Amino acid sequence: MSGTNLRRLQLETSWGPLVIVGGSRAGEGTLILLPQLHLALDAGRAHRALPAMATVLASHGHVDHIGGIGYWASQRQLQSMGPARLAAPQEIASDIEALLVTHARLEGGSRYEVEVVPVCAGATLELRRDMELRFFATDHWVPTLGSRLVWRRHHLLPGLAGLSGDEIAGRRRAGEEVTEVVETELLAYCADSGPGVLEAGSAAVAAEVVLVECSFFKPGDRERAARFGHLHLDELLARVGNLSCRHLVLLHASRRHRLREVEEILDERLRPVLDCNLHHLMIDWD
Repeated sequence: MSGTNLRRLQLETSWGPLVIVGGSRAGEGTLILLPQLHLALDAGRAHRALPAMATVLASHGHVDHIGGIGYWASQRQLQSMGPARLAAPQEIASDIEALLVTHARLEGGSRYEVEVVPVCAGATLELRRDMELRFFATDHWVPTLGSRLVWRRHHLLPGLAGLSGDEIAGRRRAGEEVTEVVETELLAYCADSGPGVLEAGSAAVAAEVVLVECSFFKPGDRERAARFGHLHLDELLARVGNLSCRHLVLLHASRRHRLREVEEILDERLRPVLDCNLHHLMIDWD
């Protein structure tokens, strides 16, 4: 289990302060937690903060994004934390389930209380009555799904605003619709991806908080980024105008770059051209 201190962001959104805890380095581990929602957007490292997440997403099958799921399932079982769900792309869901079965067998215990849910682009997963996840494909080099966190609530129809509570209740009893669903795209997690997720009209660019990888920063690495379906800073800069987010959170820097070097590049090249707040969750894992 990693003892690395995770980074913690508290971001203002229309829902209220949204806390994101995590750490990310390409090839070593991406762990992204939303503790208020008991949700892990990826579980690439074992960490003591992970077992409390009742829902875990596996964006794709690379070990730096699923390396913590065995620890997560085992610790939930050990601590009697109850049933949990793991959503994975339908192409790898059966392999993920088999991996968890193998972990449980090696431990000599019963099967973990984890439901593996196969999902695909366009699928939804309810977190609670007012929150759901919607999945979209990314342009990584293996089947990969990003996810959008959507806040849903019911508002009174504008035309009924002047009516009393009794009148509104009477119309509802009579079968009349008195509310409309209002949706807010709170967050988009783009997982591992090339520049396609940031094109105009993409599902991700309209969210209030956008989490996107930026693996490479040097001119000589553009071909490498394109070959493996990763995002280069130059490609991000070319698509800054497509973003309408309040917060941009960068992930997944390659170990080809020192973290201090990455922060300096972001301050010099990216921050001055953004209309939103810039953050990152990139760390050096122990």
